[in-house]
Amino acid sequence: MERPRAKQGVTLIEMMIVIAIVAAMSAAALPGFRDFFQNQRLKQAARSVADAFALARTEAIRTGRNHVVYFQQDPTGAALVDDGGNTVPVLIVQDDDGTGPLPGPNGELDVGEPRFPIRAEAGVNWGVTNATVAPAADTGNTVQMATGLTFQTPGLAPARWVVFRPDGIPRGYSTGPYAEGAIGTGGGAVYLTNGIRDYAIVLSPLGGVQVDAWDVGSGAWRN
Repeated sequence: MERPRAKQGVTLIEMMIVIAIVAAMSAAALPGFRDFFQNQRLKQAARSVADAFALARTEAIRTGRNHVVYFQQDPTGAALVDDGGNTVPVLIVQDDDGTGPLPGPNGELDVGEPRFPIRAEAGVNWGVTNATVAPAADTGNTVQMATGLTFQTPGLAPARWVVFRPDGIPRGYSTGPYAEGAIGTGGGAVYLTNGIRDYAIVLSPLGGVQVDAWDVGSGAWRN
């Protein structure tokens, strides 16, 4: 009667081969995963900017008070911060909360005015990497596209802000002294990139918002 054969184990060489194959497959897949997550963060950042426009417009109509969307810096050149003192890339501010000695609309960040911050997404920057032209819907100064913002003051100077009036229509404004432009001066766009893809968040002169992505293959914006 034959004795049962002992089960053969996996040799060290076989284990090393398997580990090498898994490592090679992981290394090949890693760039794809990295690009996927980077693009997802960029898409989320673009949506957040679109939501900021929508929130500012809605709150301006609801409260009957101006709401300003600031990008990168306030009109004095200072960094944007939330109520906790944390730096943020985008900040929505109710320009005069109407509950005390605060000044009327002045296009500045005053203590006590309600703030709604938009958080930063890792790896997302202002401007474009691949896009060569602006979307047709961008009515701002598209020469500024590389800086990430095409908004302007009524005097056509670059602006890092746009104000929504209680009628829901965005307008450009200047400071020192504060002066709002007419209907049609609030159009412009925000451009975001992660070094791989580009997004344009376009605000129409009447307050509509569209989000476009640059299609490298066709050399055009798609929404």
